Amino acid sequence: MKKIVLVTVMAFLLAMCKSASVDNVADVHHKDDFEGVSANEKKALLKELKATDRRYSVLIFTENYGGEKIIASTAGKRMYADYVTSNPTTGVAATARIENNANTRVYDNFNKKEIVIHEAEAKKHKFIYLKKNLEGDTPYTITYSNTLRPLE
Repeated sequence: MKKIVLVTVMAFLLAMCKSASVDNVADVHHKDDFEGVSANEKKALLKELKATDRRYSVLIFTENYGGEKIIASTAGKRMYADYVTSNPTTGVAATARIENNANTRVYDNFNKKEIVIHEAEAKKHKFIYLKKNLEGDTPYTITYSNTLRPLE
């Protein structure tokens, strides 16, 4: 009788256990098939952001930001924190240098969502575009690229 009760309790406990649900907060793309800026413009931006070293990538906030506070941190170190507003003409909101030797967490204080930019992807790509989606299943689109789009 004790065995039956024990087995029933164990089965009940196991049935109640389930994996934690994970919200898919970002749609991920890898693109280099768009028109980029000249090598001189690219070099100037990297120099301005002090991101010429291989251990840095450039995070570019693009469309649909309306003044939200965005915080980007790598390995607990704050890399960027500011209120971001997209330019309706260029589609660019802000640029920031991040270290690509650890995962980078980007937190949107308005919708309380956090996006993780994985170290392995960031190391392979110099430019990471982060677009905020107003509709759809995923609130963000991350595009990894080695091509710098025109920012102006």
